[in-house]
Amino acid sequence: MAFLKKKKFIIAFVVVCFGFAVSIFAASEYYSGKYAENILRFHVIANSNTAEDQALKLKVRDAVGCRISELSKNAADAKETAEIVARHSVDIIKTAEDCIKKEGYEYKVSIEIGEFYFPTKYYSGMSLPAGDNEAVRIVIGSGSGENWWCVLFPPLCFSDGNAVTVSGKSDNQTHEK
Repeated sequence: MAFLKKKKFIIAFVVVCFGFAVSIFAASEYYSGKYAENILRFHVIANSNTAEDQALKLKVRDAVGCRISELSKNAADAKETAEIVARHSVDIIKTAEDCIKKEGYEYKVSIEIGEFYFPTKYYSGMSLPAGDNEAVRIVIGSGSGENWWCVLFPPLCFSDGNAVTVSGKSDNQTHEK
């Protein structure tokens, strides 16, 4: 009889744990979808994979990220942030090129705002599903190096003064490394 009670308890415990796990997953998916519609990613692609170009990419990331954060600090949503970036694209490119020149390089910089593919990314409390997302893409020189990306809106990149590092190959997809 004691064995049967113990078995029922274990089964009930497993069912409750499973239900809890499913609830957490469902809530995460709900919030991911909710936020995915109001996301603006930030993507910086290096000229090449040399150590110098990768270090330069991070300096450009910091300079441009800080500039965009200043410009868009009062933006209400991803669309408004993208509009601000578009209006100030010449200034943002100049910020990147000034940083590059200061480091002794002559690379040109381009900026694109559009839909780009990103893999699933997990942040604390939410995940962003894989797929096409609106993004601000900064390409340094030939853009054939590894890249760095994060979320510009809501501000997850520079919200605490530190950049979130996610890198990978700069083909038309972004891969976590």
